[in-house]
Amino acid sequence: MTKAGAFLLSLAMLAAPVFAQERDAALVACETRAAKEWMADSFAGAKVMSGVFDGRVRVTTPALVRDAHLSAARIGFSVRQGPENMPRQIGLSGVKIEDMRSHDRYGAAIKTHRNDPGISVFMSDVALRPAWPDWVSYDTTNYDAITLDAAAALYAQAVTIDEWNADAAIDSKAETTQLVDVVITGPGHRPLRLWRPGPHYIVHSSIDKPGEGPLIWVKDCATAQLRVFGSRFNGARRLAADHVSCETGGSPSIEYLVEDPRRTGELHPFFSECP
Repeated sequence: MTKAGAFLLSLAMLAAPVFAQERDAALVACETRAAKEWMADSFAGAKVMSGVFDGRVRVTTPALVRDAHLSAARIGFSVRQGPENMPRQIGLSGVKIEDMRSHDRYGAAIKTHRNDPGISVFMSDVALRPAWPDWVSYDTTNYDAITLDAAAALYAQAVTIDEWNADAAIDSKAETTQLVDVVITGPGHRPLRLWRPGPHYIVHSSIDKPGEGPLIWVKDCATAQLRVFGSRFNGARRLAADHVSCETGGSPSIEYLVEDPRRTGELHPFFSECP
């Protein structure tokens, strides 16, 4: 990224932005309960999947995956479109995925597919530690934690992707990606990949990656909009120039918000704020 591009990462604001502070665990727990209650209401009548799973699990929308553990799969929860007249949405709540296995260079713990477009994915209280082989190249280790192809949206609250070491922790081709209390840690290749213009939101979240390399990859920085509130990037309050990689375009539009976007109605009502 050029020096001019780095300068453009910092936008003029009407008031001082709010930067990350240590959030009270009870507050996060309250908001997580509210997110789970929203899913229980919004997915009423949908199929509910719970339990312990080994290997690939096909999930057809609409469905709620709740209190589930999955391991030993090339693709974990494989999300497919259900009947045309039904909502194209999936919820994951109280889910843990770890120790994934692949016989080739591809793999993902949670995946939507190009031939099933327009699916919205809701997550709350989700812990991912796939333990893929360390990133080497796309020819050998093209592994993600979350791969969303042709999705409508990702709404993620209280999601942890720990000890990330492969390609993308979140590879999102969703039209909008909204992250609240999402934590990504580890030395993986590119923790967050954003393919669509957005707007995308990173709220009360953190990305920590030791060593060099970008934290966020953007398909087209000329059109992408990234809005940040109360988050940290390798401990810093703002994204440094080398934290963002652009396939095309000089630099993305990054706005450090003054007010929590949950209060302004910018985020999906799935997200709530406890007092």
